Amino acid sequence: MKLKDIMNPLFVLLEDAHSAEQFLDENDTQFTRRAYIRSIFAYIEGTVWILKQTCLKAKPISGNKRISLAEHALLSEETYELKSNGEPKTQTKFLRLPDNLKFTFGLINKLFKTSIDLGVGKKEWDNFLKALEIRHRITHPKESQAFEISDKEIQICKEVCSWFNELVHACFERISQISKKVAENA
Repeated sequence: MKLKDIMNPLFVLLEDAHSAEQFLDENDTQFTRRAYIRSIFAYIEGTVWILKQTCLKAKPISGNKRISLAEHALLSEETYELKSNGEPKTQTKFLRLPDNLKFTFGLINKLFKTSIDLGVGKKEWDNFLKALEIRHRITHPKESQAFEISDKEIQICKEVCSWFNELVHACFERISQISKKVAENA
């Protein structure tokens, strides 16, 4: 797996989020606020998927354990059952985004010998959870007021996007360092 194979889809997601933010800055309406929030969560969820695929395809660094069968299944977002005829059946496993983020970055830390901190229990993590609630509220509205996004809420979402950008930057900086070392030793 080459770094560009990882980065190209990531750049598409990042560009969409950036364009949505520019559109919001140029024309701040409830529509552009909702579009921005949907876009940043597509970016976050898509990036988590890309990071998980990176973990699946990564070659173990010397001294690191391989991923377990459970980790492999979670990275693949799969679960297994038996059909009534005794044949195995694969199903897509829905993973809650906060748990998925913790799992993915925990595995990245393990596989790439880094210590990226999500800040669970700190302001950044709490803001992420608040932004996720906002995203759920506008995606699954129960009443018409659910569509309204306050100035404070959009600011929280922008801070979450910046926080996530920093996490992803740190992650790919480390993956790039590891890739260079592997190439030099090959």
